[in-house]
Amino acid sequence: MRRTLFFILIIVCFYNVKAQKQLLIDEVYGESQINIALNEVNKIYIPPKMDAILLKSAETGCFNVTYENFPEDAKAAFQYALDIWESVISSPVKINVVAKWESMSSSILAYGKPAVYYKNFTGAGYTNVYYPVALAEKLAAKEMNGSSEPDIICFFNKDISWYFGTDGNTPSSKYDFTTAALHEITHGLGFSGFFSVEEGSGLINNSNELPSIYDFYIFNKSNQRIADNTVFARPSAELYHQLTSESLRFVGSDEKSASTDEFPYVYAPENWKEGSSLYHLDYSSVGSDDDNSLMTAYKFKGQAVHTPGESTIEMLSEMGWKTISFNFEPLKDLEETCQQIKVSLGINSEVAFDSSSIKIIYSNSYFTTKDSFPLTYNSSTNLFTGNLPVNYQLGNIQYYIVAKSTENKIYSLPSNAPTKKLTFRIGPDYAPPTVSHNPVKIISKQLKSMHLEATATDDLGVNSVKVEMKINGIVQEPVVLNPGSNNIFSSDIYIDEQLLNYDSVEYRIIADDISKSNNKIIVPASGYYSAKVFDAVEPVNSYENDFNTNTEDFITADFEISEVSGFSSGILHTSNPYTQSAFENEKYNLIAQLKTPVIIEDFGQMSFKEVVLVEPGENDADYTETLFWDYVIVEASKDSGKTWLPLTSGYDSNTDKTWYSCFANSINNKSAMIGNESMFLEHIINLTDNTELVAGDTVIFRFRLASDQSINGWGWAIDDLKIQKTFATPEEEIASVQNFNVYPNPFANNFYVDCSGSDEVSDMEILVTDLAGKTIFTEIWTDVQYNQKKQINLNNIQPGIYLVNMITDAPERITKKIVKY
Repeated sequence: MRRTLFFILIIVCFYNVKAQKQLLIDEVYGESQINIALNEVNKIYIPPKMDAILLKSAETGCFNVTYENFPEDAKAAFQYALDIWESVISSPVKINVVAKWESMSSSILAYGKPAVYYKNFTGAGYTNVYYPVALAEKLAAKEMNGSSEPDIICFFNKDISWYFGTDGNTPSSKYDFTTAALHEITHGLGFSGFFSVEEGSGLINNSNELPSIYDFYIFNKSNQRIADNTVFARPSAELYHQLTSESLRFVGSDEKSASTDEFPYVYAPENWKEGSSLYHLDYSSVGSDDDNSLMTAYKFKGQAVHTPGESTIEMLSEMGWKTISFNFEPLKDLEETCQQIKVSLGINSEVAFDSSSIKIIYSNSYFTTKDSFPLTYNSSTNLFTGNLPVNYQLGNIQYYIVAKSTENKIYSLPSNAPTKKLTFRIGPDYAPPTVSHNPVKIISKQLKSMHLEATATDDLGVNSVKVEMKINGIVQEPVVLNPGSNNIFSSDIYIDEQLLNYDSVEYRIIADDISKSNNKIIVPASGYYSAKVFDAVEPVNSYENDFNTNTEDFITADFEISEVSGFSSGILHTSNPYTQSAFENEKYNLIAQLKTPVIIEDFGQMSFKEVVLVEPGENDADYTETLFWDYVIVEASKDSGKTWLPLTSGYDSNTDKTWYSCFANSINNKSAMIGNESMFLEHIINLTDNTELVAGDTVIFRFRLASDQSINGWGWAIDDLKIQKTFATPEEEIASVQNFNVYPNPFANNFYVDCSGSDEVSDMEILVTDLAGKTIFTEIWTDVQYNQKKQINLNNIQPGIYLVNMITDAPERITKKIVKY
């Protein structure tokens, strides 16, 4: 998170908020696993375990790869590693890999990880267990984090002496790149998880304290699952001793005891090694010349291992990479009863299975009693088909699908059946659709349109979703929303130019289903949603507001200007607590939008005081991602609000220790947090520094809080807003003597020395010192007459007060104070 605050940001490590949100977190992030470079030489080549690798393009294989700063010869070796893995695994969903070329410690070859993990999705083999996204997408047979988002992220040390050949003839002075690439891809496929150590305690390092699928399969010699918190509490010293016991093994689901030798020991040294322990195979179990040596934590010079190894492949298979998956659309509700319902499904399988074992287990008594019927293979359609005998029954029917491998292992849909089952209903339908919608609160006159979208679902099916609208009380023609993916209906609704002088827009959403009853729902249940109309006033060069009076300068949605308990004067603030989203996958926006456009100046600044008590997101998440739960952001628009540009990244209560502590403690105590003015922090934004704004732009500004469907909080408070407001400061604070100028002051990373007001200076020495006289920066400026503005970069120094000394041909030295924030 990049913010400009007039203080030194304190980075603090807190556990994430552990309230009801934990039950809803279906995705989390994990840490990278590290591959260590040894100085020793072990020249050996272990080739791929197949007659030949069929080299495929990214378009025909199951991987897509994006390279960042990669040399061409490294790309060829990386693609070769992908080809090796494509000969072993398959997925109906493309696996997006990002490969990065960066500098890092000389002892590190590379590191990699899954981009994100998911739990409790359709197709998951176990409940409350996290799966790496590539595996989750394979099991669910659908994209889960977006088709353009990475699934696996690999980092490679560009300062290592690499061998990029694919023939295994790695020189004794180099490290084999294909080996490193295979290793990191394996971490991304599932050789990864959440076990960690902190101050002598073992723990699972995610906000739900739930294991990865790899973690789930780790057992000790006593055949105890170390992820079982009824056996080993977490965090605990007992779990720490297990993680450092040197006696942990991956145990397959069909094994009876952890003492079996189907898999090697995992690396669990007596001293925990972050990034290496547990998520590698133990070197003493496999050595450096074993087929399974790829996944040891250390690599030698000259060592080329171009096969994942049978143990690694079987471990990934146990996690789910080799499975039977069902291509099946769940049965929909029916209004008319019948004797039987035709059922068909396809099967994708990496394991041999008994085609006569495919059947559906069903019940109309919630499995007090049950029955089954077989599905038979149709070679012409490549589908398994059969008829579900419902015998003119009415009511609910529950069912699940099973298949058996030739080794008698049972696979099912849902994967955790019979605990979880599918269901449908037969009989008249009197239930209306379900509609979720985040209301539009502000409409720009200049845009002449409003964008509306809603999610509508129904067990039988949605017939239509339309909008009824009134402008200044005048009823308009209904507008039908267009159906899209994920049950989202949307449309841009244009306002007739003859109605441009409207003051109010009201609307409601009506959805009906395809039942005989044509069930309908109206949202809201009574009345209409009301949207405020935004009409910009004449632009200004600067703006300020102390919010001590309730001005009409802002158009607001779930914001207001008023006095609030805990604050001695008026503030701009959200509703307290702030509003939550109406549905799961979309944020609700609380907005305060300044009506007055501002003409941007070079080095213009915005400043305000704020308190941010909004739900903190997961560590390392970006505000554009789901796991950055709620956030606040400052934005600008150059096109009357059609598009908005971020002036900051989104941020939350994690930004400040006091804010976070207030939010977390109040959640733990199940009480409402309350902000107060002692929590105020100064926020300064350079409007043309790393933004898309340039001098001369006329822009409008807004403050936005984006809220998800779960936990909310007290909200956001803003005071003493100043935009490009110039204030008189003591002469020693701003250098403007002898036609020299130093600005901006305060500054973030860069400031300028400007001599454009003087024609008499040919060269100048610029010397920056701290208040103790220590030199921070020095430079001789020799071309002042030709380039009269000089940028000084001080991004590597701490915030504070510094002295800028400008030494010219004149006898005196001009010294001025400048502040870095």
